[in-house]
Amino acid sequence: MAEPKRKRKSAEARRNDIVEAAMEIIRHEGVAKLTTRALSKAVGIAQPTLFLHFGDKSHVLVALVDAVQNRLQQGIGQLGLDRLTPIDRLRAVIRFHLNFIQSQPGIPRLLFSEELQSGDPVFRERMNQLVMTFLQFLSGQIKAAQAAGEIRTDINPEQSACLLISSVQGLAFRWILSNDRFVLSEQADAVINTLLEGWIPRQKN
Repeated sequence: MAEPKRKRKSAEARRNDIVEAAMEIIRHEGVAKLTTRALSKAVGIAQPTLFLHFGDKSHVLVALVDAVQNRLQQGIGQLGLDRLTPIDRLRAVIRFHLNFIQSQPGIPRLLFSEELQSGDPVFRERMNQLVMTFLQFLSGQIKAAQAAGEIRTDINPEQSACLLISSVQGLAFRWILSNDRFVLSEQADAVINTLLEGWIPRQKN
């Protein structure tokens, strides 16, 4: 009796498999080990099939950034920020962001990779778009906190948003160098309290 044929995966499902496999390779071996040969082997498809879905490694990296942005947006959307004050929204988002990195170790490896620093300009531009979108979001929350009287009005929202992201990225980099020897998410309050303490309106004598 002939075995039933396996149901062929849709193009979208196959692309998702490739993106997930790429993230796992980066997580365990780094971006340098992400080759089309390694990726096709991990997914269990031939390289020509991989090229049907993604023209080259650059397209895979861009798809990875797209996936990261979608997951970030979905996660932030589930935080219930509309029920919080603006300054508590900032706290919630930074905590979530560090938890997100902790659960997705491939992301900081992608962020600090040679491919991003001096590699493909299309991949670099897409990552820059992601960072700028997050910067604008944080800047908007800082402006809302200023309007609510929770943050000083002389604070520059854009520069302060950059400080927040830089602090998070610095922690992520130290976390990678330590081989995950500390819990990244537990550092969230230290980052938040250190920065926000300087932003809170000063008491008048």
